Amino acid sequence: MKHSRMIRILLDIIRKARIQPYLHKYSNHMYTVWQHLVLLVLRQYENKSYCRFLDFLHECTGIQRYLGLSRLPHYTTLQKASERLESTILHKILSEFVLYIKVRLILVGIDATGFGYNQSSYYYTKRARLRRKFVKMSIAADMKYQVVCCIKIRHRQRHDSVDFVSLLEKTNQIIPVNTVLADKGYDSEKNHVAAEKLGIVSIIPPIYAGVPVYKTKGHHRKMLKRYGYDRTTYHQRNKCETIFSVIKRMFGDCVTSRKIVTQNRELTYRIIAYNYHRIIQNNLLVVVWFLHGL
Repeated sequence: MKHSRMIRILLDIIRKARIQPYLHKYSNHMYTVWQHLVLLVLRQYENKSYCRFLDFLHECTGIQRYLGLSRLPHYTTLQKASERLESTILHKILSEFVLYIKVRLILVGIDATGFGYNQSSYYYTKRARLRRKFVKMSIAADMKYQVVCCIKIRHRQRHDSVDFVSLLEKTNQIIPVNTVLADKGYDSEKNHVAAEKLGIVSIIPPIYAGVPVYKTKGHHRKMLKRYGYDRTTYHQRNKCETIFSVIKRMFGDCVTSRKIVTQNRELTYRIIAYNYHRIIQNNLLVVVWFLHGL
C-alpha cells in the first residue's frame, strides 16, 4: 500500500512535469524514463544499495505490476540510467512538488549542509588529510510545509553566500516568494539588494552585531541594526536544520557514488524522496486529491 501510493504520486508529478517517456526515439524502449525515475527515487527512499534494492524488488511483486515491469532491470541498468538522466529533468520534478501542493506565496529559508563520502572511513580521511572531505548542498525550502524547492551542489569548498542569489531567483521563478530567511553566514549587502530587486523581504541578521551602525557597510545592513527585524519570523529558519536532520536520518548522511555526476544525481533523488515524505507527513495528499478532484 505504501509503495503503490508513492509510485502513484511520483508518476503524477512526472506527468505534470512533462517528462518524455523515452529520451530518444531510437532507444530500445525496454524501460521508460518514468520507470527508471521511480525506481531510482524508491531506492533512495529505502536507503539501499543497487544490489540490495534489486533483491528487494524481487520480493515486491506489487511494485513490478504497478510499474508494468515484465522483467526487472539489472542493477547496472539503474546505475547507467542515474548517470544518463540530465539534472534539468530532476530539477523540473523537484520544482513540481511545490506546484503540486498548490502553494501560492512562500516563506523561503536558505541554508547549506555537507554529506560525507562512503568510500573511506572517517579515520582514514582524517589521517590521510584528504582534500575532498564532504559534498556541500545548499537548499531553498518552503518553511510552512518544509518542502525543498531547489538545490545547488558543490564539490569544492566555497562560501555559503555564493549560491544565495541563484537559489532565490530559481525559487522565485517556480512560485512567488514573499520573504527569504538566512543565517549570519549569508550576511551580505549584495544578497539584500538582489532580494529587493525581486520584491522580496530579506531577513539576514548581521554577522557582527556589536559593531556600531556608522561602521557597518551597506544600507540594508544598517537598517537591520538600527530598526531590528521580526525574530518570530526569523526563527522559522530553524526548520532548515530540521529538513537536514530528517534527510540524514532517513536516507543517510553519506553519498555512495564515486563520480561527481552520479553524486549530484544521488543527492537529487534523495531530495525528491524527502519531498514525497513531507507530503505524506503533512497529510497534504488528502488536500491535493481534493483540489484535483480525485
